[in-house]
Order: sequence, then structure tokens, then C-alpha cells
Amino acid sequence: MNYLLLLLSVVSETVKNAYTNHFSKRIARTHADTYLFNAVLSVGGVLFFLFTKNVFHVSGFSLLLALIFAVVTIFAQVFLTLAMGCGPMSFSILFTYLGTMIIPTVYGMIFLDQRPGLTQWIGFGLMLVSVGLSVDLKQKGEHAMTVKWLLLTLGGFIMWGLVGVCQQIHQSSRYAGEINGFLFFTFIMMAVILWLFFLVSKKQGDVQNYYVKSRDSIFVLLSGVANGAINLINLFLAGVMPGIIFFPIVSGGVIILSGIAAIIVFKEWLDKKQVAGVVIGVASVILLGI
Repeated sequence: MNYLLLLLSVVSETVKNAYTNHFSKRIARTHADTYLFNAVLSVGGVLFFLFTKNVFHVSGFSLLLALIFAVVTIFAQVFLTLAMGCGPMSFSILFTYLGTMIIPTVYGMIFLDQRPGLTQWIGFGLMLVSVGLSVDLKQKGEHAMTVKWLLLTLGGFIMWGLVGVCQQIHQSSRYAGEINGFLFFTFIMMAVILWLFFLVSKKQGDVQNYYVKSRDSIFVLLSGVANGAINLINLFLAGVMPGIIFFPIVSGGVIILSGIAAIIVFKEWLDKKQVAGVVIGVASVILLGI
């Protein structure tokens, strides 16, 4: 059952990322658009949890961690959206989601006594080789990798990693049963904070291209509902599966499917070196999951 939920999470997150990539390249023009997009996405998450149970049954611990989780997730989503707006979807996902693979695993090793085996260590090594082969700062055009893009993906790497750590902290605590309330208030806080970011950006002169009343908001809300389900599944699995298994598999699965989507849907063709990097990356994910 857990692996079926993993598959559902990976597929849903890939679809959400594909739409985020479409939005960031075709609709978003300024930071104001990015903040508003993620605010509406968060509202979709709130709507999802309104149809679940015990959303108001939450402790002070869960509320405080929800605030931290909200801030970390905001920066993770904004970094990823901006990275996809100025660089390739496939490698934006690869580098940012490596954070959810590596940082929570290291946290689990240090604080939760979760020890990786030989295959996991080999997998980590191969993933670093995959990254080295995949980067091409000389690539030109819409899918070019730039220094700005690298800095955004580095920020995403750190923040997505902290997202995983927050999940582990909550689900290893005695308040793990407050999962619905924890995520419900997380999405409320995210929507409010992002709306404030949007207003500040508008006041500073950002030109708005995306509006809530546009038909795109229907798809953004649906992506937000899917995002709520993804977070619920991931938070549950983070509490019942060892981090050294869960995080590499879910992150690696999203990386692989997003790479396939980028090639098929967005025509992000790879050179021979990058294809080798992707193949090695797939092998590393398999080893990390053993």
C-alpha cells in the first residue's frame, strides 16, 4: 500500500511541476505573478483539507512547526518556479529535488539513527556524477543554464531539503496524528504570506500579467488541490517509512518522470553527455531505493 501511495505521489507531483513549468515560461512575467500563482496554489491546498477530518485539532507545537514549514515551503516553491522560468524544467527539478533526497537523509542519519547501506552510498556517489554530467553553462536558447539559474536551483536545493526535515520532525513527534490540522494551517499561512509578498511586489512596481479572475486560475487551483493531496501522502509516508528509503525514491521518481515530461511535452532535448547523466541518475535512484 505504501508503494502505491508513493507512485500516486510521484505522478501527481510530476503533473503539478509540468503545469508550474508552463506557467513560469508562458504566463509569469514578474515576481508578483510568481507570488500570486503560489498563493492561489496554496488556496487549493486549503480547499483540499477542508474536506478532511480534524483540521482544527492541532497543538501549539504543530502550529509553530506549521509556520516554519510554511515559510520553508514558500521559498522552495518560489525558487523552483523562478528557476523553471529562466532555465530547463528537467534540470531545475533535478537539482532542487536533490535537496529532498540528500538533506533529509543526512538528518535521518544524524538524529534518527537511520544508517544507509553500501548501495545507498554508491547511489549518492552516482547522483553526484549525474549532476556533473548534466550541467552545461554553455547551452543557449530558452533552456540555457545560467549563473542566475544555478543560484535559484541552489536555493531550491536547500529549501526543499528543509521541507523534508520539517516532515520528519513532525512525524517523529508525539503530535504525528495531527497531520491534517498541521497541513491545513500550513497552507493557510502560505496563502496569507504569499499574498502579502504579492502586494509588496505590486507596490514596488512589478507589472502584473496573471490575474486571479483569469481562466488559468482554475488549473492553478486544481494543481493546489493535487498539491494538498501530495503533501498529505508524503507527510504520512515520512512517518511510516525510513527516510533513507522514502526520500530518495519519491524525489528520484519525480526527477525521472519530470525529465521524461520535459522531453516529450516541452521539447527539452539533451546532448549525449546529459543523456549519460540522466541514465546514471536513474541507476543512482534504483540503488538508493534498495
